[in-house]
Amino acid sequence: PSKPPAYDRQKDIYNGIFADLTAASAMLGGTSVTYGATDLFYGGDPVKWKKFANSLLLRHALRLSKVDPATAKTQALAAIAAGVFTSNADMPLLKYPGDGTNNSPLYNTFLTREDQHMSSALVDTLKHLYSSISATNDTTFDPRLAVYALPIAAVTTKAVYAGQPSGVSESDATLIGLTNTSKPGAFYTTKTTPVIIMSYADILLDQAEVVARGWMAGDPAALYAAGIKASMQYNGIADAAINTYLASPRVAYVPATGLAQIQLQKWIALFGQGVEAWIEYRRTNVPNLKAGPAVVTTPQIVPRRFLYPTSEQSFNNANFQAALALQGGAGQNSVDRVWWDIP
Repeated sequence: PSKPPAYDRQKDIYNGIFADLTAASAMLGGTSVTYGATDLFYGGDPVKWKKFANSLLLRHALRLSKVDPATAKTQALAAIAAGVFTSNADMPLLKYPGDGTNNSPLYNTFLTREDQHMSSALVDTLKHLYSSISATNDTTFDPRLAVYALPIAAVTTKAVYAGQPSGVSESDATLIGLTNTSKPGAFYTTKTTPVIIMSYADILLDQAEVVARGWMAGDPAALYAAGIKASMQYNGIADAAINTYLASPRVAYVPATGLAQIQLQKWIALFGQGVEAWIEYRRTNVPNLKAGPAVVTTPQIVPRRFLYPTSEQSFNNANFQAALALQGGAGQNSVDRVWWDIP
């Protein structure tokens, strides 16, 4: 009988990712053979796939920014040199025809659910990054707020946005009420809303971080602004509103705090890419998210990892225990950190 599978070291997995993406990028230089129209992302365009491979390499390189900055720098520079995304048109989007059979998953969710609302962490962040406050206390918030979220139903005289706190008990959530917090915006809940696999804004902000870390020459402020602009343009926001936002004292790039600003804007731009936003939070600790009062972790913090399935403990226990030992005993609790997640 075959042996139960052993676990690879996390470092070895990342080295394998770097090698595979580098090899894939090299193979995608030609245009003679493609999948044509059956390629749902790029319609058989290998040049766009090459950019996607390099952009993935950049993303995974930065994952090692704390645990192995030398490797992170080497792989990030190689990715950028090989050619990453250069416009929103390069984004790999899983598009839905909206024909009733193949609708966007979020659209299908809200056909029957009314209880999935916006997080207060994101809504409050977007409110904090305001451009102006008028004499009547009307505030010009980050313009993505009106795209990401709908106004609350409890107020009909003007647009009011509020998020649902995370980590509260069911009874406390019920007391808040469904009409007092915002649902996701219509832009993200139509029949044809695509799933974002990776965005151009992500990659611009990754490059801004590379420059801000001193790994590459360039202007981090310009890349930071370009990343915000790409995010807003994807969300249909006019250039005039973008320019006003970029000029706001709460948004304008400041070298002393630039790295945290870049990382916060990336977290905001990752709306619709929930797992990646969670990964970026764990890598950077930006923003400073707090666990809710009903969170059952000890200590009460935002979880840092997925748990191994119980089936592994039952059917592959020797290798499971060996994997825990390699991590110094970590891996049995959701507050334990993975290899690259350095405090």
